[in-house]
Amino acid sequence: MPVAATAGLMAALLGSPVCTGFVARAHERFADVLGVAGFDEAMIAALRAEDVLCADETPVNVVDNVQPDGQPAPGSPHVVAVRTPDPRLLWYRAIVARTAGKIAELGVFDRWGGILVRVDYAGWYPFDAHLGGVQQCVAHLIRHLQGVLDLGPREQRWAVEVQTALRDAARQVQSATTTGTPINHEALAFARYRYDQGVLVGISANLSRAWHEGNHPGLVLARRLKVKAEQVWLFTTNPKVPWTNNASEQALKSPKLHQKVSGYWQTTITLTRYCRVRSSLVTAHNYGLRAIDAIHAALSGKPWLPTPGAIVKSRG
Repeated sequence: MPVAATAGLMAALLGSPVCTGFVARAHERFADVLGVAGFDEAMIAALRAEDVLCADETPVNVVDNVQPDGQPAPGSPHVVAVRTPDPRLLWYRAIVARTAGKIAELGVFDRWGGILVRVDYAGWYPFDAHLGGVQQCVAHLIRHLQGVLDLGPREQRWAVEVQTALRDAARQVQSATTTGTPINHEALAFARYRYDQGVLVGISANLSRAWHEGNHPGLVLARRLKVKAEQVWLFTTNPKVPWTNNASEQALKSPKLHQKVSGYWQTTITLTRYCRVRSSLVTAHNYGLRAIDAIHAALSGKPWLPTPGAIVKSRG
C-alpha cells in the first residue's frame, strides 16, 4: 500500500490522525534495522546453499535512478526476485540497470554451482559456466512459439507440434511427481523426438522465408530451441527442477502491484528499502511467523533472519 493509504487506514483503525511522515519513517526504521542485522547477507547465504533457484526481473519506475556513487545509472531500474521453487526463501533486490554486471553484484550467482530456472535473457549467460545446469522457462517458450504461430498458422504449423511435445512432457513429469509413480520414459522419449523433429521443420521452413529485418522470427526461435534443447528439457531428468519459472513471475506481481497503485519510487534507496522489507515479511511468513511478530522482533533488536538449510515447520 502507498504511504498515504497506509496512514489513512491506520487513522481509521486507531481513531486518530496519522501523518504520512510517521508511516514513511516507520518503514525506514524497519528496513534499516534489517540492514544493520545483516538480513541481505543472511538471505544470500541461505540462497547459495540451495540446489535449485528461480530468478526473474521486472522494470520499475524510479524518479532518481542513481548508482551508489551518486552518478546517474546507465539503464533502467529493475527489481529482481530470487527464490526457491517452493515457498520458503524469497529475496527481492533492486538493481539500477538490467545488466550482467548488476545481476552479478547481487552476490548469489557468481560461482554458485546449483541449477537456475530462468528465461533466456543474455544478462544471465555469464553465470552458466559455473552452474550445475539451466532450466529454460518452458511456459515462456510456449508463448514464444504461439507468437510465431500467429504469424502464419499454416506455414508455422511446426510450432504447434513443439508446443504439444513440451506440454506432454510436462504432464508426464508432473503426473509421476504427484502420484509417486515412475516416469513413462517411452512416452517422454517420444515427446522429445517430436520436439526435435518439429524444431528441424521450423528451421527448414523458415530458412529462406523473407522478413523485413534480419531472419524470420520462426527461424530465430527454432535455432534457439535446437541449440539450447538440453536447457529446455532438464526438468525431465531432475525432479527438483520445475518446468516453468512461474514461481518468480508470481513473486514479481507484488512490486508490479505496488507500482500500479503508487506509480513510482522516488529513489533507489526507497526501492531498496521496499525490497528488503517485503523480502523479510514474505519469507518470515513462509516460515510460519506472523508479519506483526516479525516486525516486533526486528524493532526489539532481534530480527528474524533466514538460515541455510532451514526447514519450514508444519503449520498444522
